[in-house]
Amino acid sequence: AVLSMLGAAACGTPAGKVDVLQSSTTSVAPGSTYAWAPISSASQRASDPRVANDIIQQRIVSAVDSALAGKGFRRVSDPAQATLLASYHVGLEARSDIQSTGMGAPPVACGFRGCVSGWGLYGPPALNVDTIHYTEGTMILDLVDRASGQLAWRATSQRRVDSGDADQARLNAVAADMVKSLPGVGG
Repeated sequence: AVLSMLGAAACGTPAGKVDVLQSSTTSVAPGSTYAWAPISSASQRASDPRVANDIIQQRIVSAVDSALAGKGFRRVSDPAQATLLASYHVGLEARSDIQSTGMGAPPVACGFRGCVSGWGLYGPPALNVDTIHYTEGTMILDLVDRASGQLAWRATSQRRVDSGDADQARLNAVAADMVKSLPGVGG
């Protein structure tokens, strides 16, 4: 648990590393209307059973709706009436890092004739090697221009995650972080 908190703290933001792609031909106008792109099941958004369920799906949709509303975008229920279609995809991947730390330089014995390395007397310095297992989470949020069907904007968030990251407050913070680059109404 401590390691995942350190990983999250190292990222600096709730969404971790966020990459944004914006189309040079299709723009996202401040205050646009959006609807969720139709899907046949939650499994199209995520295949991992830890996130491919109605509870997580509702939390992510709520978080994104709140973040987009904060930027002045308005949700409509009928996709045919929307300027933009929103969709998301979530993936989880088990990862490992190997970390090694030295336990100092070899001991040295010094006297009036100079210093002698302790390698021969005490052996080599100690080396500590640890394998850290963690889960890397990726969330992709897309806004597609409904009229042309072209991707207008995409944010990708990557960070270490744990079960606490499925909490509504954390998802709200991640979604808000991801939409920062979108134009807002009045700004």
